[in-house]
Amino acid sequence: MSITPETPWWKNWNLEYASNEFGPFFGGGSVQEAFYQTLEKWLPTYVAEMNRKLGGEILNATGLQFRQEPNIRTLSPNIQAQILVNVPHTVGTPENFSAGVRAQWRVNVEVFVYGSKDWQETQALTYAYATVLRALILQQRGLDGVAETTTWEGEEYLEGEHSSTRTTGVAHVTFVVTIGYVAKPFGGPPMPQFAPAGAITGPTLQPLPDQPDVETFEITISEEAID
Repeated sequence: MSITPETPWWKNWNLEYASNEFGPFFGGGSVQEAFYQTLEKWLPTYVAEMNRKLGGEILNATGLQFRQEPNIRTLSPNIQAQILVNVPHTVGTPENFSAGVRAQWRVNVEVFVYGSKDWQETQALTYAYATVLRALILQQRGLDGVAETTTWEGEEYLEGEHSSTRTTGVAHVTFVVTIGYVAKPFGGPPMPQFAPAGAITGPTLQPLPDQPDVETFEITISEEAID
């Protein structure tokens, strides 16, 4: 029986590509989706706080757009911001431990602001959206339990396309996300010489059964003279 998910598969998952005896497997898609989910969940709270400080409904949380490339959409009819998250590569050398692998990913967040004719207003909106986004991620740095931590690397502001009646701004904010357990080095099918009787030790299209737990064990200590 075929099951059609209510949302695209890249949004409707627990951010691990595998689990149980294989996993977890975390990748760039895990980090990207964790960022999107955190922003979509928390931005209304942080925008509301900033608007209270600005003295009015300056920023618009309900009208924010996510995930769509700006160059393949038309300009919005009103002032609006759009957020795009990209995870281009890892940072540094992953740390290998017997229990798991710790790794870091670079995250680029771009905020596209479709502003007004007044460039100074568009520029101010661009600064404000970048600031509130940065504050949100720094305070929600665990990304709802996916990340060990998230650090801010920096940001820049650019002027987007403009016409005689419209200006646009771009903010580019960069982060580094650390995940403490991205893979299980000794996961997957056990090696034949260490496998219990009847265990799957080769390639298979079936899920691996849970490995048995050791209930009892005996340790023999032999004393040996040291010359």
